[in-house]
Amino acid sequence: MNTSTEYFSKAEEYVCEGRLSKAIEIYESILKEDPENILALMKLGNFYYILGQVQKAIEKYLKIIEFKPNYVFALYRLGIAYYRSAHFKLAIETFEKINKEKTELYMAYSWMGLCYYHMGREDKSIECYKKFIKHAPESTVVNYHLAIASKARGKYDEAIENLTLLVNDHPDHVSAFFHLGICYMRIYDINKAMRMFKRVLELNPEHKSASEYYEKISDVAPI
Repeated sequence: MNTSTEYFSKAEEYVCEGRLSKAIEIYESILKEDPENILALMKLGNFYYILGQVQKAIEKYLKIIEFKPNYVFALYRLGIAYYRSAHFKLAIETFEKINKEKTELYMAYSWMGLCYYHMGREDKSIECYKKFIKHAPESTVVNYHLAIASKARGKYDEAIENLTLLVNDHPDHVSAFFHLGICYMRIYDINKAMRMFKRVLELNPEHKSASEYYEKISDVAPI
């Protein structure tokens, strides 16, 4: 089998039909004749990742980097695959390589923040999130993660500031209201904590943790 456009087109047809296993067969066949085919390797890495075969995905991304060490898109996908397999240090090392290339793949900072957070390094996590937000201040997800990392680090004022901005823009953000309640509890502003937990329960009456906190402090600050 050769690597002509015909075979790539056929593989993409299978993808459109949802037959990833058939597309994988074609790309694997292409690699038998052309082991350095970057497109085939990238496609296979992505397909294996989608199918939950993360180790196989990692192998394909590493093969690309063997041929093109500074190929940032392969590095990015490799970093995510490492993160998904809980290899946080390897993920960070991979994302750092992207940052050194000075690309616009700023999401690398966000993934690094997640890695550091899971490693218990909230200080580094906050640092990474802030680097990302510098380039994309409107990101709801990363601002939320920054707030959670700040809360875990005991920086409640910073967490409250970020979470408040989130709920102002997204008044149905249940998790943001819940963590606001926790933060207000930590700084002993019980009335505001109660209002936050009450809002959570308005949005989701089945939120068990919010209900427990609400009942726990209702005698202190009834609303």
